[in-house]
Amino acid sequence: MNAESTVFRASRPAVVLAPGGEGARAAAWLLAWPVRLAATPLGRRLLVAAVLAVVAVASVSYLYESADQPGAPASFRPAGLAAAGPAKAGNGDRQLAAAPVRAKAAPSPAEAAAAWWAAHERVTLAKVHSLQQRKLSATEVQVLVVAEAGSRMPSRYVTVRKAPGGWTVP
Repeated sequence: MNAESTVFRASRPAVVLAPGGEGARAAAWLLAWPVRLAATPLGRRLLVAAVLAVVAVASVSYLYESADQPGAPASFRPAGLAAAGPAKAGNGDRQLAAAPVRAKAAPSPAEAAAAWWAAHERVTLAKVHSLQQRKLSATEVQVLVVAEAGSRMPSRYVTVRKAPGGWTVP
């Protein structure tokens, strides 16, 4: 037989945590820690602060979770554009007469800046929105243009000037 056979030497003892063993003492110490902490004045203050922090985080999370749901994407409208109102229905079977066709108006400063920025960044006009305008003079306006949410395209103030043919970017 081999000298290193298990017959001649004792096998390793199994690791057993007895109720009075080291593991049980560590678990009891860990579970009793908050109670021991609450026995001191500083510990009580720390526990109250922790409970208040948890309550505050839970309540703010709930408020943000139950906030108003965003409307349809059509509710966002770039600066300078009129809101599209709901179509008015006629009374019964009666149809309303169509409005006369008007000539296309010159673009607004917001439209001109958005079109220029879309061409400058080589993206479609639908991905560019104008957020705000600041008037520099009677014939010059700066328009803040941005891309769709989630895009890495930068935002920028674009200066537009009023020309005889409408608003243009110099």
